[in-house]
Amino acid sequence: MIRIETIVFSDYLACLMRSALFLIILSFPLTLMGQFQFRYKTDVPFSNQGTPLERAWEGGLNAAQFQTMDLNNDGTEDLILYNRISRDISTYLNVNDQYIWSPDFAYLFPDDVVHWLILKDYDCDGLKDLFTSTALGIKVYRNTSAGASLTWEVAQPFLRFDAGTNIQVSPNDIPGIADINGDGALDILTYRFGTSTTVDYFQNTGACGSLEFTRVERQWGGFTECDCDSFVFGGALCPTPSSSSGTNGGEAILHAGGKTLLPFDADNDGDIDLISSDEFCESLYFLENVGDNLNAQMTTLSSFPFNNPAGFKIFPGAFLEDINFDGLMDLIISTNADENIGNQIDLRDNVKVYTNNGSATVPVFDQASSPFLQNEMIDLGENAFPAFNDLDGDGDLDFVVGNKGFLIGTEVAGSLSFIDNVGNRFTPSFDLTDMDFQNLEGLNYQNVKPQFVDADNDGDLDLFYQATQSNNETRIFLQEMNSGTLGATIEVPINTSFDDNPFFYDIDNDDDLDLLVGKSLGSLSLFVNEGNFNFGAEITNFGGISNNFQALNLWPHVADLDGDGEDELVTLDASGLMNIYPGPINQNFVATNPSTEVLSINNIAFATRFGRQNSITSADIFNTGRPALIIGSGKGGLYLLENISQGGGGSGNEIQIELSPNPTNDEITVLTNTDGFAEIYDITGRKKHFNINIQSGVSKVLRLGSLPVGLYILRVVNNQNESATRKILVYR
Repeated sequence: MIRIETIVFSDYLACLMRSALFLIILSFPLTLMGQFQFRYKTDVPFSNQGTPLERAWEGGLNAAQFQTMDLNNDGTEDLILYNRISRDISTYLNVNDQYIWSPDFAYLFPDDVVHWLILKDYDCDGLKDLFTSTALGIKVYRNTSAGASLTWEVAQPFLRFDAGTNIQVSPNDIPGIADINGDGALDILTYRFGTSTTVDYFQNTGACGSLEFTRVERQWGGFTECDCDSFVFGGALCPTPSSSSGTNGGEAILHAGGKTLLPFDADNDGDIDLISSDEFCESLYFLENVGDNLNAQMTTLSSFPFNNPAGFKIFPGAFLEDINFDGLMDLIISTNADENIGNQIDLRDNVKVYTNNGSATVPVFDQASSPFLQNEMIDLGENAFPAFNDLDGDGDLDFVVGNKGFLIGTEVAGSLSFIDNVGNRFTPSFDLTDMDFQNLEGLNYQNVKPQFVDADNDGDLDLFYQATQSNNETRIFLQEMNSGTLGATIEVPINTSFDDNPFFYDIDNDDDLDLLVGKSLGSLSLFVNEGNFNFGAEITNFGGISNNFQALNLWPHVADLDGDGEDELVTLDASGLMNIYPGPINQNFVATNPSTEVLSINNIAFATRFGRQNSITSADIFNTGRPALIIGSGKGGLYLLENISQGGGGSGNEIQIELSPNPTNDEITVLTNTDGFAEIYDITGRKKHFNINIQSGVSKVLRLGSLPVGLYILRVVNNQNESATRKILVYR
C-alpha cells in the first residue's frame, strides 16, 4: 500500500508540473533582498490572568514627567512623557479624548533631552517650546512646526543671566518656569545651585519672546528648606542639630539633593504659589504666597494635597495637566528618581492622579488617587528580560520575562513571569498566567535574565538564566527540558558579573554552546566551550566591539533576521541604539557595516531610541520565516517590533497556510493568517470546492471524504486578491 501511494503521489506531481495551475504558482514574484526593517506593533492581544491590557506593548513607565502640547496641529493638547530613569520620550495623541500611543512623534523630539523636560510657549506664537537640562544649566529649543510636521531649532544652547553667567541647575532638579511677575514673559525659579536650600529668582528682562534674564533674588519667597518637613521663613536660619528653634543664629543645615518646583496660582489671587519636593523626602510640600506677584512671601508649609497627601518612598514629582479632558488641570504625581537605589520604589505602580474637583481658577485635589496609563500596560517594574519557547507543547510560542526584582521585606526578589500564547502560530494572543514561574522569587535573586536554547542537542530548548544572588555573586543556571518538563537546576561553571549580558550560541560550529557576553563598558567578550560547559579564557573585544562610553551595557543577540539562512548579530546598548551586523557569526566575525536605521516610522527609517537598560530577543511568533524582535524595556515593559525586512524568507506579509493532518483520508483543518476565501482544485485545474470563507487565525475544518484518492491544490485568496497555494494528499 505504501508503494502504491508513493507511485500515485509521483505521477500526480509530474502531472501538476505540466498544468496551467502550476505555472500560476511559479509566476508569483520573488522578494528581493533588502535592508533590515522593523515597525512597532501594538495590536497583538495581551491580558493579565484574563484581564485585557489595552496598552500592553507600550513599554511601561518609570519616573515619568508629564507635559502636554499639540503634536499634530489638530487643535487639541496631546501628552508627552519624559521617562527619567530610562531617559526616553513617550508620545500620545489625543484622539476623541482618548490617548493613543504614537511613538512616531517621540522620534521628532531633539535627541539630547536629558534629566527633565518642560514645554512652555516662551515666544507667544501659540506653539509650546522645549526647555531641558544641559551641562551648563538650561537649553531651549524653539518650536518651528508648520502643519502636522513637528520641528525644532536651538533657541539658546544655555540660558544666561546678567548678560554673561549661565543659569546653573542641578541635573537632579526640575526648575520652575512660569510668568512670575505677570509681565507676559517666562521667568525661572530654581533651587540655588550647590546649597539647594533657597530659591533663586531669575526674572526675564524682556517682553514675550525674550530669553534674557537677571537674578533679582537669592531667597525668593523668604523661605529656606532645612530638612524633610522642615522649612524656616522670614530669613531665619535652619536649626542646628542641638536646637529646635530656627532663630538661634546657628549654622544652616544644607539639605542637598535633587529638588522639584511647580509654580502655579493655587488660589487665584494673582501671585505664584509653589509645590516643592526633595530627593530624600517622601512628601510633596505646598507653600502659599501671601505676598504678591512682585514680592513673594511664604510663611507656612503644608503636605500636599491637603486632604489626601501624596506619599512616595523616594522623590515625588508633581505635574499639572488636563488628562481627563474636562478643561481643568489635574495633579499627576510620579517619582522623579534617576535610579531605584535599593529597589525601594515599586515601579510597577509609580503614577498617581488627583482629579481636579474644583475649578480652573481654584483647583481642588482631594479625590483619592487613581492609576493612569501604567495599569493598562505590561509593567514588571524595572528591566524586563523576555525569552520565547513553546512551553506547553501546543505548537505556538509562549514566553517568560525576567525582571530586576522587588523589595520584599529586606530582600530583593526577582522572578520569571510566564506568558502563555493562547492564540496560534499565525495570530498570537498572550496571557500572563504565572508571576513566579519555576518558583524563583523565594531565592532572592536580582536581574533574572533567561534564554531558551538546546544545551544537549536533543531537539528541545532548555532554560538558561543568569541571576545575581543575595550575596551579590552572579551565576548562570541551567534547567534541561525533558519530555516537556524543566529539570533540576544546574550551575554553569563560569563567572559573570551583575552588569554582564550573556547569550549562548555555537560560534565555532562544533555542536556545543559557546558564550557571548555583553559588558557594562560596551565591549563584547567570547568564551569558547571546550566541552561539557568548560569554557576557555575570555576573548575580549570579540568582533572588534570594544569599550564605548557612548554605548554602555551592551546586550547581544544572534538570529537570522531576514530569512536568508545566515545569522546576524544584533546589539542594543544604553544609548537606546540597536545595531545589526551582517554574519556569518563565527570565530572570524568582524563587526562592520552595521545597519542602524532599522525602525520604520511612516515609511521613514530611524535609528532606535529605546533609552537605557534594555534587552532584546527574537521569535517568529507570526510564522513568517523572519522573527519579530521583542525589546525588554528598562521601564519593565515590552515593545513588539514586527519584522518587515526584505530577504530570503520573503516580505513578511505573504499568506501563510497550515494544514493538519496532511495527508488526510477525510477531514483537514486549515489555519491561515489572512481573511478571504479558499478553493480546492484537482491537478487538471477543475474546482472541487470553492467560496470557502476563512478568517485569520480561525481554524476551518473541511471534509474531503468525497474526493477520490489523489493530489489536490488548496488556494487561499485574501481581500487584496493576493493568493497562496498548498498541496493536499488524499488517501484511503
